[in-house]
Amino acid sequence: MRLTGFSGSVDNFSALCVVPPLSPYLKELNVSTTRLTKRASAGAFVLAATLGLSSAAVLPAHSAVVAAAPVVTTTTVAVQSPTVAFGETTKVTVSVDTATPGAKPTGKVELRVGDKVLTADVSSSGKVDFDFPVVSASTTPYAVTAKYTPTDATAFTGSTSTPPVAVTVSKDETTSTVTARHKMRMNKVVGKNVVTSLHGQVPTGMAKFVLKRNGVKLAATVVELNARGIARAKFLDVPDKGVYKVISKYRGSDNFLGSRGTFKIPS
Repeated sequence: MRLTGFSGSVDNFSALCVVPPLSPYLKELNVSTTRLTKRASAGAFVLAATLGLSSAAVLPAHSAVVAAAPVVTTTTVAVQSPTVAFGETTKVTVSVDTATPGAKPTGKVELRVGDKVLTADVSSSGKVDFDFPVVSASTTPYAVTAKYTPTDATAFTGSTSTPPVAVTVSKDETTSTVTARHKMRMNKVVGKNVVTSLHGQVPTGMAKFVLKRNGVKLAATVVELNARGIARAKFLDVPDKGVYKVISKYRGSDNFLGSRGTFKIPS
């Protein structure tokens, strides 16, 4: 069969969704629609014009449906202080912003500092506040980064902060509080050094004790701090009489600065 203005047989052309508006005409022309496909060829448009139909009759039906692209997000990190001491707390704010005004991203934010990973839900403001985690002191700054993962990946894109924010963690200050007793009946002096840090972490390491009698060094020993940051020393065979002073120096460690204290035993 041939139609005016159409070159080629109807069986060889392809068109989409001609069936609803075009079927009555094809039926009158005794043309079967079972061989029509989803592609709209040039011949399909010629046929539509011949039958007095608009070009919309042969356009793909799915061309009118366009999926909305997810809203693009940007994640940034702001640190209250770029330098902290071991154990010191500082605020880290992660912000998740969108390229579309008014869009409020939902999901989780992951903050990474060294081997520490903190996770929190994104608030309605798009901001999340974290306390800087306790990480070891280091002369090399830590790279602080944040990653946003949306609840619905079709609604928002994920994003990662860049470049990393550098934070330096220094050793914390300590204080040595020294006390001592002279047990004359036992010819013994007992000394104690309680080492504390400025930001509440328990110091570790060694402390040296020196016992002086009448200003002259009598004995010395080195002991390790216990789990509470306390060091104790005993000096035996101490003469009954004399003016005694105990000096203790905490040597510090990877995370703590050293400190020194003295105690004069009352006569």
